[in-house]
Amino acid sequence: MLGISSLAHVHCVSTRIAGRPCEVYVFDHHRGAFPLWMLAAQKLGSSLTLVTLDRHIDLERPARLLPSGPHTLEALDGFARFSLSSRNDDHLVAAMEAGAIGDAVVIARSHGPKSLDSFKPYLDGQGRAHRCAFAKTVDLSGDDARALIDESSAIALDIDLDCFTTYSDGHHDEVLTWDLELIDAFLRPPDAEGFWTPVLERTRLVTLAREPYHCGGFGRSAALWPAFAEAFFCRLLGVPAP
Repeated sequence: MLGISSLAHVHCVSTRIAGRPCEVYVFDHHRGAFPLWMLAAQKLGSSLTLVTLDRHIDLERPARLLPSGPHTLEALDGFARFSLSSRNDDHLVAAMEAGAIGDAVVIARSHGPKSLDSFKPYLDGQGRAHRCAFAKTVDLSGDDARALIDESSAIALDIDLDCFTTYSDGHHDEVLTWDLELIDAFLRPPDAEGFWTPVLERTRLVTLAREPYHCGGFGRSAALWPAFAEAFFCRLLGVPAP
């Protein structure tokens, strides 16, 4: 555990991934991943490669960057909660700028920025280049994603549960949550082992954002969790659901 017991809004689940002990951190707002990535990078002494699954491409530029450190856990958490966007769409770039995230593999189904050219690669304020690979689904990830994964020594696996939701065709403001078999098919399409085996072998922490406001509200977000937990923990990781 990364010393997060003082963060009442973060739940820590101890499990095993690819045979190794690993911590899974569960919280509501996606920007809550920022202090966890920062702490993990500090512990490792180097940046992490991010593999993220989301409905959106969260690559907006933050209005404020993290001031130079060192930083306490409370300061990192406060920055994420009060300085990053309440839309939960700028935490990835903020983490790149802060040095916690190096390269990124972004699996996002929709809602991307107008152009991804500035992220091939992304140059942060310190002149560091962050390589990014993009795909809409796991099975559509290409050689560029596989190269970033293979070259990584430490991965932060990040999942936003709104990845497993869809807007209704009949009521465009209604969010529909996926069932177990649809989630499982998205996570484990045919030949997915070629993607997941190297990812899980390198995963050092998992961040899970429940994002109830993007999942149709508290009730639908809560109802989505059991199906996701069965697909992710039991079927993909091969461990009991928490």
